[in-house]
Amino acid sequence: MNIPRKLKLLAFGACLAAAALPASAEEYPKFDYMPGKELAIPHVSGDAKFSNTYQYWKDEKTLEAAKKSGKMSHEMNYKDFRWAIKSFDAESAIDIGRGYYDEKNAKGQSCASCHGAEGKKLKGIYANYPAYNKRLKRVVTVPTQIKTCATERLGFDWKENTRQNTLIDFFVGSLSDGKVVKIDATSPGPIKASYERGRDLFFKRGGHFNFACASCHTPPATGKYLRGQRPTTFFGDAAQYPIYHFPYTLPGDDFEYVFTLQHQIKSCQILSRIYPGEEGSPAMTDIEVFLKASANGYKMSIPVSEYNMDTSYLD
Repeated sequence: MNIPRKLKLLAFGACLAAAALPASAEEYPKFDYMPGKELAIPHVSGDAKFSNTYQYWKDEKTLEAAKKSGKMSHEMNYKDFRWAIKSFDAESAIDIGRGYYDEKNAKGQSCASCHGAEGKKLKGIYANYPAYNKRLKRVVTVPTQIKTCATERLGFDWKENTRQNTLIDFFVGSLSDGKVVKIDATSPGPIKASYERGRDLFFKRGGHFNFACASCHTPPATGKYLRGQRPTTFFGDAAQYPIYHFPYTLPGDDFEYVFTLQHQIKSCQILSRIYPGEEGSPAMTDIEVFLKASANGYKMSIPVSEYNMDTSYLD
């Protein structure tokens, strides 16, 4: 019998598809973890177990010495191109955040009513967040604290993923510029538990590509160019957030190109075909605790630009 070529191709494709399908549900791939989870510690120096670059960027002195010696950016785990150089363009976004901080409700109250003009009482606090809120009985980030204060005291609906919250967060973050990150993730308690959950989520595979956060942010992916990105190890980078992300935004954003740490996590989840988490949720908060604690001992540097890259030392 003469079978039409089109039917032959369809039959052949069906055979290939059948051969590719698992024989039973037990054979479907299960979520697992990227290697290295057991090596993570809540301090920036933990990077020494993940890459051989920590000695080049652990502080300003070593970074400058590495540049002068001719080390290339990828040889320094791309840690050279952001935190040491402030972003002048980001200052305008901080000014907008300062304006929201001073915005008064119908009773004449604002964030400044409790926290002082120019955020006087908030200086340095960002280096110690996320923190456990005893009244809320949960670990909160600064954006979640902003949402809570705005809702309860001012009557403003400024939840985490809103323009006002994000830009106030940027302003408050800038008040901790130069402070050393200090998150106690070793003493038994809510922060330690959150850190461990966040660590597990960071290394857990998921999504269409079966990626984990660690797929890009641990060797051998780090120090490479991936789809125009420059992934680094996860140690220290949280000390630069919130960050000025011009010219990149997520669809629908109106945040003056500012990314909070959870907004950055959400962006990475989308790029990795992982269902994005809700900013402010317990799971996203846990990941932030893990990342922020992985920057313990590192100086905060805000504002800097995501795409800044100083190559003058190569001239």
